[in-house]
Formats: sequence, C-alpha cells, structure tokens
Amino acid sequence: MKFRRKPKILGDLASSAIGHTSAFAPAIFAATIAIIVVYVATNWRLERSLADERAIVAGELATISSRLQTNLNSNVKLLQGLAAGIAVNPAMEQDAFSKLAEQILQPDSQLRSFAAAPGMVVKWVYPEKGNEKAVGLDYRTNEKQRDSAMLARNTHNIVLTGPVELVQGGTAFVIRCPVYVNDGTSQVFWGLLSGVVDIPRLYQDSGLGSADLEIAISTVPEPSSPKQVFLGSLDTFSKRPVVASVDMTYGRWTLGAVPKGGWGQNSGIATFEFYAGLLSFCVVAPIVWVGFLTKSRQKTIEKLRLHKKKLVRARQRLEYLSLHDALTGLPNRRFVDQMISQPPRPGPEDCLILIHIDLDRFKEINDTRGHAGGDAVLQTTALRLANLAGPNDVAARIGGDEFIFASWSISPDSKANRLAQQIVATLEQPLSIEGAECVVGASVGVAWENERTRGRDLSQLLLNADLALYEAKQTGRGRAAIFTEELRSAAIHSKELANEFNHALDRDELVAFFQPQFNANTLEIAGVETLARWDHPRKGLLGPDKFLAVAENLGRSGDMDRLILQKALFELTRWDSLGMHIPRVSVNISARRLAQANLLAELSALPMAKGRLCFELLETISFDDFQPVLNEIIPAIKELGIEIEIDDFGTGHASIVSLLRFEPRRLKIDREIINPIVTSPSQRRLVSSIIEIGRSQNIDIVAEGVETMEHANILKDLGCHLLQGYALARPMTSKQLIEFCRAKGKEFSEAG
Repeated sequence: MKFRRKPKILGDLASSAIGHTSAFAPAIFAATIAIIVVYVATNWRLERSLADERAIVAGELATISSRLQTNLNSNVKLLQGLAAGIAVNPAMEQDAFSKLAEQILQPDSQLRSFAAAPGMVVKWVYPEKGNEKAVGLDYRTNEKQRDSAMLARNTHNIVLTGPVELVQGGTAFVIRCPVYVNDGTSQVFWGLLSGVVDIPRLYQDSGLGSADLEIAISTVPEPSSPKQVFLGSLDTFSKRPVVASVDMTYGRWTLGAVPKGGWGQNSGIATFEFYAGLLSFCVVAPIVWVGFLTKSRQKTIEKLRLHKKKLVRARQRLEYLSLHDALTGLPNRRFVDQMISQPPRPGPEDCLILIHIDLDRFKEINDTRGHAGGDAVLQTTALRLANLAGPNDVAARIGGDEFIFASWSISPDSKANRLAQQIVATLEQPLSIEGAECVVGASVGVAWENERTRGRDLSQLLLNADLALYEAKQTGRGRAAIFTEELRSAAIHSKELANEFNHALDRDELVAFFQPQFNANTLEIAGVETLARWDHPRKGLLGPDKFLAVAENLGRSGDMDRLILQKALFELTRWDSLGMHIPRVSVNISARRLAQANLLAELSALPMAKGRLCFELLETISFDDFQPVLNEIIPAIKELGIEIEIDDFGTGHASIVSLLRFEPRRLKIDREIINPIVTSPSQRRLVSSIIEIGRSQNIDIVAEGVETMEHANILKDLGCHLLQGYALARPMTSKQLIEFCRAKGKEFSEAG
C-alpha cells in the first residue's frame, strides 16, 4: 500500500509541537488530531480508491469473460448440431455436407469454417473455397494437431485448442467434436468434426479489445511459462491482477486484468469533493454497468433460446429424414428395425405379419427407361402399398426395389394370405412411364408370429420373410410364398452343403468322370468330355446339379475348374502312356475362372499338347457382362493351342454373330433340341440348319443327348460330326474308360 504522507512528516510535527507545548498545546493537540485525521482519511480514501479501481476492473472482466464463454458455447452448440446431422447420414457427400453446414452456420457466429474427418482424415470442408488444403489432412500424422484430435477421440469429449496454425494458412481456435454413428447395435466412432473459430472476431465480439485494461489469458490458473499464456503477457499475472475464469465442459481459461499503466493512477485526486464525486461515480457507475450487463445477458440468453429452438427443429427434421426414404416418402429400413425392436402392438393378442416384397422386372425398367423411369416405378409402387395400408399397417422401402409391408392381426394366417395376394395383384397392374404402359409385378415372402414364437426376437421374423421371398423367386415370379420350417431346414441344408463343399475342395473329394464323344460316321472315339463329380463321404457320388450352384455362390467355381483341369490332364498323360488314343479332352470352364487375372499364366505352365485340350463355354454365360473379358481372354487362350467349344447351344440368348466372333472349333447342340428329332420334322430341320451353319464356318457340330441309335443314325444322315450320349457311352471313371476303350478296340479288331 502506498501512502501520501511519509513518517518523516510525523517526526517534524512532533519536534515542533514539543517546542510549543506549553502555549500551543490545544493547537498542537488539534493539529495532531487534524493531521492524524487527514492522514487516516487520506489513506482511507486511497485504499477505497484502489478498492473501487479493482471493483471496476472486476466488473469489466466479468463482462468480458461472460461474453467470451457465451460466444464459445454458442459455437459449440452449432458444431454439435452439425455433428448430429453427420451422425444421421455418415455416408453423405461434400455437396450434402456443404448444404447442411450452410443451414447451421449463423451469420453472427465466430465460426468461419468446418472440417469433417471420417476415420481421422479430413474429407469434407465448408466453405470449400480457401480450405482446399485441409482436405486429406490426417490428424493422426499431423504433429501440430494430433494431440488434440486424439484427446477428443479418446475422451469422447469436445476439445478446444488454440491458437493453432492451420494447414490452409493463418491461426485460429479449433473446436473438435467426436462423432458417433449407430450401426444397429451400438454407437461406433465415426470421426471428428472440427470448427475453426476466427480469433480476432471472437476477441472483438467478447470485448477483449478494451482500451483501459491490460488483459492476459492463460490455459492454467497460475501460469509459470509464456507458453501457457496465449493472449497478452505472462507479466500481467505478476501485477496482482483481477482474475476471472471461463468454465466450459471442454476446458477452462483464466483471465487476468490490470489497468493500463498499473494500479493507483487515480490516487492524485486533490480535493475531498473530487474524491466524493469519484466515490459517487464509482458507486453509481457499477450499478448502471450491472444494468447494462443484465440487459446484455438477457439478449444473449434470448439468442441462445432461439438457437436452441432452431436446433430442436433441425434435430426433429433430421430424425424424420433418417427414418424415411427420400424418394418415396415411406419409412425406411431404420424405421422397420426400430419397429421390430419395439413393436407397437395394437392389442395384447395381436401378432406381427411381415411381407417382404421384391419387384420382378425393375432392372429391365432401369435399363430401358433410365433412372427416371426406375424412380417413377418405385414411387408408384410406394403409393399403391400405402393405399393398401390400414390404420396400424406400415409400408416401408428398405432399399433398392425391396419393400416391407407390416400388419397386425389376432388371426395372422388368414390375413397374411389375403394381404399377400392383394399386394401381388395390385403390383401386377400396369403403370405408365413417359406415356408408355409397363408391367413390373412383384414376388413376396410372408412370415408371421404364432403362439410358439410370440415374445421372441422379431428380427428372426424378417429373416423368415427373406427365406420365403427367395422361395417365391426360385419357383416363379409374380407369386407369394409362405415361410415354413421346411424352408428354414432347406436354408440350413444349403449352408451345411456350402461348408461341406469348401472342405471337399480342400480334401480333394471332387473326382473327374469322362464321357466319350464319337465320330458320327465311324463311331470311333474322337474325344472325351470331363465331368465333375463329388465323392461325398456320407451321401456317396453327387452329380453337378447338387453342387454347381453352391460353388458359384461361394465364389469357388474357378477353384473347382482348376482342380478338374489338372485331373483331366493327368489322366490324358496316363492314357497316352498306356497306348490309348484319346485325341482330345474337353473341360468346362466357368465365367469366374475366365475372369481370373492369373489364368493365362497358369495355363502356360501346364504340360499339354497343342490341340488336345478344349474349353467348353456355356452359351448362357458367354455373352453378358463378361463380353469385355471374353474379347481379351479367348484369343489369348487359343494362342496357347487350346480349342474353344460352345456348350448347350440353343438354350441361351446369344446371337449367331456373337458366337462366331470367337471362331469356336465346335458347337455342342443341347440335348433339349436333339431329343425330339426322332418324332419332330421341324426339330430335324432346326438341327440341320445349325449343322449347315457350322459347315459354312468350318465349325464341327457335337450333338449331346444321343439316347438311342435312332438318334445316332438321324444325326449321321444330317451331317453331324460328333455324337455324345447314353446310347453310345455313359460318364465313367478313368479306370472304366480304359476298360471301355480296350473293349472298343477289340470290337473294331474283330470287325476287321
């Protein structure tokens, strides 16, 4: 504390008083009292002045800290609103993010930009202009931003850091908000949403540009290092400052303030009246200032309430959008999942009915009419299903061309059948697309609760409806199928068969059978077709119809083809060593095998003679989505000396021109075309036409399904080159083929 009067003054007065004690005792006494009173009063006024000065500083600092905290909290609320939007639609693109950010960002906010980082890597920014350099920033590898980013992730809390040097230039405060999405079972960490706070604007809006105060802000209550002070100087905290704090859920700042020039600048007031006036001013001014603070606080609270209302409305809108399909307006898959997890039963005895609907010819509409036509089909379907829905029914689109119709009934079996038939009939009605009439149709699978399954997990009910839908599509489109336990057993059986087939490939349970092909004129063996059989340890020998679909679904048809090819080439080498003359061996090859990148390298390494190996391609797989692959791979295969044969000709949908483009060595006519030629002249003419086309293109014709010698004689007369069928030889093992060839050779020898 500084005093105006020095101790020396008291000594001088005391000496003078001693000299004049006797005469001026009353005066001295009065003077002493007066001096003491003046001294005490002066010091009291000085103490009061300093106290008032600190009170003023405290009032101003309280205003600044309040504004600062309010502004920061407002920015955080806006960021949380954007984070909620991302959590609803985590797979949004940049445009959707920009639109959402534009709606949330307020003009009076200190936030200047947003950055969304799924998986801790910045993918979206707003605004895009000026923030391009931030895209691709990996918080995990950026040393300047890694610690705060990982802190937000690991603590699941909002973290405020800064000032931070931005990769796009400049410095700013950065608010990091972890974002979580719901994967159906739990909240999963999605990434970080960052908001960049404009420092100068934040300081200006919070009143930190005060001309009368020297203000410093620290990240700790008692800073000891300049690094802990990001505004002002560390020296400010050593000048007995007035201290205030800004408390946030994501951190705490300590503000220290002193008058510019130091304390005691008002201690030179000369007169008591001036002090009195100053005292009055100091009493009135804080009261008036508090009134201004109160009014400002009320405005701030009102703004916060308004922002909160906007956020509530935005949250409600986002929640609605998250539960409904944007195209059709129907509830979506998330809505159905919530309904199943918490079923709103109209009555205690009501059972849930689920009908899974899949449009039959939607892909054709999309391919021929484009996405606009597809959207029109989906919207019309949604409208028709909504018209069928009763007060407690729900029609939902769960993705693509799939819909769910949910209903409740005390007698679910009769209502489910009636609803399924109504849905099939309704969706079979023609609809108009761009003035043209189209028929789409639908297949439906139906499942419902019963007394035995009531109260159990209803998600199984949706799986049951899926199984029924699969059955409906397998047995013919435009129909309804009811879930049964037999369907579940069939699904389980298919799963078991798939597992067993995987093991069969690993245990070498697949064996090669061979069916000879004969020259139509001489009936000599002209080659053999290799057929796959499964030597099942429990079920015995299984034909390809039992496992080909399983192999394709598992994606292991290519592995099966590779194995059978190796076995066929091994047996061919064995036959050659026994002196048997098998001109060639044919092996089926799947589309998946043709598409394998290493096919040519594997074929090049195989020991085979040129012209003795033939690949059979099914016509039904050769001219669809694999056309680009075939255009490249077929010529390369033929260069290796491998012949190409088109199998099952006549059952697919390829044109003759498409077939001949690959210049196959042989065409194999399907048994369905060969079988009627004995009794049908028209079928004979069809076969004759195919043979003539083959002759004109130097392509041999193979007839399979030769069941009788009458078939063989007719085909010989028609000019067919090769015959294959049970009338001549059945599929057999390599050992059986060796015996067959020896017996055949003996017959030819005896015949001369």
